[in-house]
Amino acid sequence: MMMTTFAANTHFQPLVPLAWALRTAGHEVRVVSQPSLSDVVTQAGLTSVPVGTEAPVEQFAATWGDDAYIGVNSIDFTGNDPGLWTWPYLLGMETMLVPAFYELLNNESFVDGVVEFARDWRPDLVIWEPLTFAGAVAARVTGAAHARLPWGQEITLRGRQAFLAERALQPFEHREDPTAEWLGRMLDRYGCSFDEEMVTGQWTIDTLPRSMRLELSEELRTLDMRYVPYNGPAVVPPWVWEPCERPRVCLTIGTSQRDSGRDHVPLDHLLDSLADVDAEIVATLDTTQQERLRGAAPGNVRLVDFVPLHALMPTCSAIVHHGGPGTWSTAALHGVPQIILDTSWDTPVRAQRMQQLGAGLSMPVGELGVEALRDRVLRLLGEPEFRAGAERIRAEMLAMPAPGDVVPDLERLTAEHATGAMAGRR
Repeated sequence: MMMTTFAANTHFQPLVPLAWALRTAGHEVRVVSQPSLSDVVTQAGLTSVPVGTEAPVEQFAATWGDDAYIGVNSIDFTGNDPGLWTWPYLLGMETMLVPAFYELLNNESFVDGVVEFARDWRPDLVIWEPLTFAGAVAARVTGAAHARLPWGQEITLRGRQAFLAERALQPFEHREDPTAEWLGRMLDRYGCSFDEEMVTGQWTIDTLPRSMRLELSEELRTLDMRYVPYNGPAVVPPWVWEPCERPRVCLTIGTSQRDSGRDHVPLDHLLDSLADVDAEIVATLDTTQQERLRGAAPGNVRLVDFVPLHALMPTCSAIVHHGGPGTWSTAALHGVPQIILDTSWDTPVRAQRMQQLGAGLSMPVGELGVEALRDRVLRLLGEPEFRAGAERIRAEMLAMPAPGDVVPDLERLTAEHATGAMAGRR
């Protein structure tokens, strides 16, 4: 089995529990990515295959600064306004996503390296994270079965389905498809052709509870799999498991924002909002972020560089966070009510659906004020309905099959779909 992702910790980590399950079941697993992810992969106890050159994401961001992703971040993925998703809007969405994400993360040297390794190693199954189309290309070239493992709501796929529906209504000469054209050129280099399976995979392994998923116009073949948190190597500090006299509230803006060096939410503002809340506020801010604070943290705030979220969540009464899918899923798995500081990309979609389910509240960053955030935190702590909503999601997640239970289904689907190495052994 081959897993592939571009070199980003938060996109690799959701793959780890399934990789462990496959290894425990006796399968060989290789994780193929750019060289900078190798240490992270091996720290997870898995075998790394470094290929190609790094995706120039940081160079792109350094060149363009905060304007780098203004276009992409301005896309409304919620679908709340039915009049917004017109043909020009959806074509613009696809046109921006290809160079800003898809092509950038799947540069030629990386795709060539993934394909070269797959040709040599002949995997039966390729599992790829949804932005790493190199995995789908390698599977098509070698005849391996292939499946996607999303890290959150299927925002780009739902947007693409809406795009394809509008495209079918256009005159033939105006039916542009930037994603198909880009992937088609890539596949043509290996003597293969594009079809929509290159975007959807042959099936999807989904760790989101069904209540949190988006409705798609065309349903995918999906395997449910319980979310198992993995945050990398971690040590639990003693204060986490010692009795806490007051309710504990976690405040985190995620490792992705740390790594980017940009704060999309004002840290001082967040701490000021919680200064007089009768709770212990555990704020996970690294040294650089702590240095950017204007003064000392309020007396009810415990500043920590890192604490494993899956160990902290069972002790928490609420969490305030940036809306990352890993953070959301870990909190949801432990039945913790949440406030999402939604900014862009998929966070408004996640916040909206969670609020509809009664498991937490949305806090658009553009509306962030001291009183507004404090009031939301006090509601989570004081209104038991939010804990009840969070517990319903927790129960739904715990009812999903664990990664080890999914392995026989993966073996069956691989046997059905593989046309290369495994097909020859049937």
